[in-house]
Parts: sequence; structure tokens; C-alpha cells
Amino acid sequence: MIPSVRTLLQQADADRKGMNWHAACIGYKLAQQQEPDSATIAHNLALCQLAQGEIEAAIIQCRRAIKLNPQLWQSGLVLAKALIKRNDKPTALLLLQRLHAQLPQSADIRVELATLSLHLLGDAPAARQLVAPLLGSLQHGRDAQITTLVTQLYDRDPGTTAKQVNQAFLDFGAQQLPLGEAVCAQVQSITRAQPEPMATAGNTRLRVGLISPQFFASPVYFFGFGALQRLGLAVDLVIFNRGTKRDWASDAFKRIATDWLDVAPLGAEQLAKEIARHNLDALIDLGGWMDPVALSALSTKPAKKLYKWVGGQSVTTGLKSFDGFLTDRYQTPKGSDALYSEPLIRLKAGYVTYTPPPYLPAPQLAAPDATPATTLGIIANPGKVSRAFLADLAQRHQRWQNNSSSPVNLRFIDYRYQHLEVRQRVQAAFASTEIQFVSPASHLAYLTAVSALDATIDTWPYSGGLTTIEALAVGVPAFTHIGELFCERHTHAHCRYAGMDLADFRLDRFNGQPSPGRTGQTLLKPGSPRTDHARLADELLSVLE
Repeated sequence: MIPSVRTLLQQADADRKGMNWHAACIGYKLAQQQEPDSATIAHNLALCQLAQGEIEAAIIQCRRAIKLNPQLWQSGLVLAKALIKRNDKPTALLLLQRLHAQLPQSADIRVELATLSLHLLGDAPAARQLVAPLLGSLQHGRDAQITTLVTQLYDRDPGTTAKQVNQAFLDFGAQQLPLGEAVCAQVQSITRAQPEPMATAGNTRLRVGLISPQFFASPVYFFGFGALQRLGLAVDLVIFNRGTKRDWASDAFKRIATDWLDVAPLGAEQLAKEIARHNLDALIDLGGWMDPVALSALSTKPAKKLYKWVGGQSVTTGLKSFDGFLTDRYQTPKGSDALYSEPLIRLKAGYVTYTPPPYLPAPQLAAPDATPATTLGIIANPGKVSRAFLADLAQRHQRWQNNSSSPVNLRFIDYRYQHLEVRQRVQAAFASTEIQFVSPASHLAYLTAVSALDATIDTWPYSGGLTTIEALAVGVPAFTHIGELFCERHTHAHCRYAGMDLADFRLDRFNGQPSPGRTGQTLLKPGSPRTDHARLADELLSVLE
């Protein structure tokens, strides 16, 4: 006998509230068969499908719900989230802007629009302004505070210092991230109930967990895969995948994993208990501030040892549960330990290596008959193009132009420059000077555009990371401003490990004319620490043991 719609919905609602997404989907689908014209059923089904990573199915159900009830703005919000996961962010932005115009009081819409304003339009102050009314809110205050903290890393308010921003992260990590004592006790109970590993006796391999929402072609792959692949020869890697995106790099991670677990739908408490059940000798977090839910889970210490490494590693987590923050002497120089809640482990090999994609262009040499002009690129995520950076760059560019006998062109390269709002924000800082914008349609097109530059100018306060490595890999020099926080020193560290002296890459010593310019030399030269995956893997293993 088929249960009544009421019975099905009661059980499906209970499963949804308990985050039992699969069972909830089954219940809502059965209920929808009996009541196909219910917008509420379609909406709840979409919610659960999105949580499970069934993006296209969720989009279909959202549109169905909106068609049945155009006033159901909540389905519009879920649709926007699904479109973002499908990587159709421009459509999601238009939808969220329309919803916000209709319902400016909606906190849920504000939070989602703020996130997209930062990551698509690169407008950190606008994102901060959107969530400002939510600070202190019982339901949304935590999300609003995280957005405020992260945007201050990119484009901080005038008069706010790096140490003040860092202290805010320390305070938030200590006060807001940890789960309650009862949950911690439950997690520790699960951990103690697992069989004692025999790794210390030398007769079994270490079980090492990796957790991140970015097990795809991302900095987690390009910076971490080479060493992790080597490490996987000596330990069992248990990957906790917190994302839904899949590509060729995801397949590469799966090949080196002993176990692969898709845990994107899990909340912090569920995630902590799931990690604890896997009896890990150590776990390396590769998500950081990209995944605050996972950080909360890790506050319970669900593995015997916890380490923070690549991925959202912009600043301290503020947590005391970590046994180490994997870094190096240039990212965290002597005297910077007080900025971190975690013990600093300075890896002698440098804290990352680089695994280039198979389509990386070869370094170019300047053509002898080329037009006598210098083209300087700003290649970072537009979110890193802060107001202070733009004002400073405009002044520098004017001096470079005045002191040069040939044109000095500025070229901003990133796919997000396809959006008029992003171009207008940048162009406004340069008065009548025309800026060049390039919005590549693929990673290969981006790398090709970068390889044609004479040099790159690094953003600040948030420095370029992978973008700088890629420029150095195709033989294009970088010039940087050196800051205090971890995320403010990436380019400095990369240039140091490329064998460059301070005079070679300090922005305040740059006159607008790269010298000697493109020579065909590259970060990927033989013996480069940034390609020595075996050395880094050996250091990681010694830390884990």
C-alpha cells in the first residue's frame, strides 16, 4: 500500500531536517507523483537534490516550483545556488540582483549575493556592505562575520592594519568555529573506539586524510598533487571530498586515493564524526577559509594529528586543534609566529611545489622586431585588485610613462573581466588612460595571454599565488609588494624559490622596464625547488610520522 502524501511528507521533512538527503529525495519524489502541482514539494526536492550534488535535477525542480508559484522566492535562491555550482555564475548574479531588489530585507539573499559580488565581480567593499546589516544576527551573523573577515584580507577599510585583521581571525577562530563540548566528547569517543593503528610499530602504513572542496584543477592540485602523489607511495590517503566539481584533476586525485568519500552534504557535527570513524593517524586540511564548516568539524580533533596546508591558507584558522601550519621561511619569516594559533612548521623544501598542466605554453622570447612597448599584466583574481592597489598603480604607471621613451601598457587578464562592472571599477582609477582587458575563455587561453607579457605587477594586500607561479613558469617576471600576513607574501616566496634576489622583484625598485626582460628562463628549470616533489613529500612524511 502506497503511503498517503501527508505521511510521505512528514517522513521526508524529518529526513531533510536530519540532513538525510537521499531518503528525503525518495520521499519527496513519491509525494510529487501524487501531487505534481505542489510548488512546495518541488522546492524541498530541489533543496535535497542540491545538497546531494544533483545540480541539473535541482535546477529542473526549482524552475518547476517557480512556475507553479512565482512568489516562491526561496526557490529562486536555491536556483541561484545551483547555477553557481553549475558554473553559470553570470546568470546566478542577475537572478540574485533581481531577488535582492525585490526583497532587500532577505538575509539569505544578501549572504549569497555578497559571496558572488566578491568572487565574480571582485568587489570586496560591496560584499562587506551587503552583509553589514546582518552582523550580530542570531541566524546569519556568523556567515556575515566570515564574509567581513575574508573581504578585509582582499580590500581592507582605510586605517585597518594587517595585525588588526589577523587578530579578528584569531578571535573568530577561537570563539565561533569550535563545536560544543558535548559534540567534541562524542567525536573523541568515536576516535577511541577505533582499533589502535600499528603504524608506530612499523608494520602498517599510516592512514592520512585529506579534506577540501577543491579536488579539481585548482591551487590544491597544482600546488599539492606532485608531493601528494609521491606521499601516496608511502601512506594510505583517505580523501574527504567537500566539493561537487569533477574534472581531469579530480580523476588524478582519485587514482592516488586509497579511499574516496564524497562528504559535501555533511554539516560540521556529522563531518567530524565521519572523519573520526576512519581511524586516521593524521589529517591535512586543504580547505581552510573556503570551508568554515570543515574547520568547525576539525575543532573536535577527529584525527590523531591535524595539519593546515594548501587551500584557503590565507591566514591562521584561529583554532588550537591543529598540530601544525605547513609553511616556509619566506611565507612566515622569523618573528611572525604570534600571528598564528597553530605551531608553524617551516618546510625546508618550500611549502609547495608546482605540477604544471600538460598544456602549459613554452616560455617566449621577445621578438627582435617587436613594437617598442612594455606590456605589464595584472593577472590575479579581480577580488585582489583592491582600491589601494589601484590608486598606487595609477600613480606608478604615470611615473613609468613619464620616464620612458616608449609606451607602458597595463593589461588586466582574467575571465571575470568579461563583466562590465569589473572593467568599470578598474578603469575608474586611471582617469583618461586606456586600460587593456583580456577575458580568456579557458585556462590554456589565460596561460597563453600571460606568456605574452613582459612582466606582471602583483596585487596587494592579497598577493598572487598560483597566478604568480604560472607567470614564472612561462618565463614572465613578477614584481611585488611584501606584506605581513601569509596571503600577503605568496609572490615573495615564489620568487625567492625561483632563485631571485630582492632587487629582482621588489615593486618599489621597479622602474616600469623589466630587465633583462623575457630571456626564456623559467621557474621550471632543472633543480628548481618548486618542481622537487620528492623532497617535499619526504618532508611531509617526516612531519606525519
